[in-house]
Amino acid sequence: MRAEGRPLVVTGSSDLLDEVLGVAAAVGVAVDVAVDVVACAPQWTRAPIAVVGDDVVPLLATAQLCRRSGVVVVGKVASDGAVQAAAVRVGAEDLLVLPRGEARLAERLADAVEPVRAARVVGVVGGCGGAGASVTAGTLALVAARRQGAAWLVDLDPLGGGADLLLGAELEPGARWPELRSTVGRLSARSLRDAVPRVHGVAVLSCDTRCSDDPLPAALHAVLSAARRGGGTVVLDLPRHQTAAWEPALTALDEVIVVVPASVRAVLAARQVLRRIGAAVGRVRLIVRSIPGGVLEDEVVRVLGVPSAGMVEEEPAVRTALLTGVPGALASGTALARLCGRILDEPELGLSAA
Repeated sequence: MRAEGRPLVVTGSSDLLDEVLGVAAAVGVAVDVAVDVVACAPQWTRAPIAVVGDDVVPLLATAQLCRRSGVVVVGKVASDGAVQAAAVRVGAEDLLVLPRGEARLAERLADAVEPVRAARVVGVVGGCGGAGASVTAGTLALVAARRQGAAWLVDLDPLGGGADLLLGAELEPGARWPELRSTVGRLSARSLRDAVPRVHGVAVLSCDTRCSDDPLPAALHAVLSAARRGGGTVVLDLPRHQTAAWEPALTALDEVIVVVPASVRAVLAARQVLRRIGAAVGRVRLIVRSIPGGVLEDEVVRVLGVPSAGMVEEEPAVRTALLTGVPGALASGTALARLCGRILDEPELGLSAA
């Protein structure tokens, strides 16, 4: 069970305290500070994490405070043998030298106040141009938000016209990829969610039609790490062309859905997309879009060698929702929404159904 209260910082060194407070401020974490080792006993048991300066570790070891988890020892230089021995006695899990260890300290502080609930990350990519992958990605995110209360739609196709436009949020204030493109390090899931537009419960991080630059790998890692910690479902609208974010995106996926119209040309194009995906993703499935006089679903599966999650037909309701800018209609009453619901209901790869 997670302890209540704020993280506790115990040190008598003003230089070390300034370093720790700077890291805490960078990740938006408020802390309690104590100089007197004995007087900090009440916070010691309540705090979700205790950051202890190497200047007070020997005193802490003799102060008869209860041994606890979540103790991090920090210093400005590498700890000597006496400090290391004292750190072991108080149950220290990390011994960090600042500023080199700032990234790890930031991660520990943020994790302590922000529960980690690993989200399912699903990528959607078109087997060919115009396959309807972006509409599928948007619908999957909307259905996830309706069912789970937490969902993200992360647009990784700078040439796709923008996920915000797809969901009727192009005029909504909030950050797009150009504002986050150079982001590195740890992001708060809550702060990031508050910073981007939200549509029917879906946090939308869109490419911007005013900028065709790809999201950078470091920024993608920071964003996906934050989104994943928030739980629920994270949907990535993947490009078909090679981008800077392509490989990092694939490594983050639990599953990828390839949307394939049931035509010979589309199937052959999808085969090229599947070759690019290769073995990077544990589970790959198809959504086959029926077209008049098209190829049978079984034949698409046979040629591509990938199982199908289902087949959908063209739906006037989907077209109307896109034209009128009423994205909520995508998640209600359409065959595509029902198929997305079935995909979300299935256990993740490697997990059995409860």
